[in-house]
Amino acid sequence: MKIEIIKIGKCRHPGITEITHEYLKRLKPYLGVESTLWKEGDVETRLSRLLDKETLVVALDERGKQWSSITLSKHLNNWIDSPSYKKVVFVIGGPYGLPEQFRSKTNHIWSLSDCTLPSDFSWLLVCEQIYRAFTIIKGMAYHHE
Repeated sequence: MKIEIIKIGKCRHPGITEITHEYLKRLKPYLGVESTLWKEGDVETRLSRLLDKETLVVALDERGKQWSSITLSKHLNNWIDSPSYKKVVFVIGGPYGLPEQFRSKTNHIWSLSDCTLPSDFSWLLVCEQIYRAFTIIKGMAYHHE
């Protein structure tokens, strides 16, 4: 199983990039995780290519459903165990979010908060929450409840 985190637009905060890369590095022992920054341009064509039967797509949007860390860990565990998917892709929109045509075709819409967050913050939070979910799955001491 591979996980890809796509962020549309470059990160404008070097400190966020540094911390995000630390979480991505921590995730490497568990499974193949990669993060890609897409330039803002012809995003709709690239997004439509993600929508195939073997890819589970999670769009990040404040109008989606909020998940606790435990819920995310259960989702990830189920997705990893599912023979239906070879890849899970998390997509974080740019300043204007994700196109409705794309959002409506994704498997899940995940909201990190009722607030609208900058995409740089969302990128960091998604990476940290995926790392946290894997520590929950593996029974590691990172998550305290």
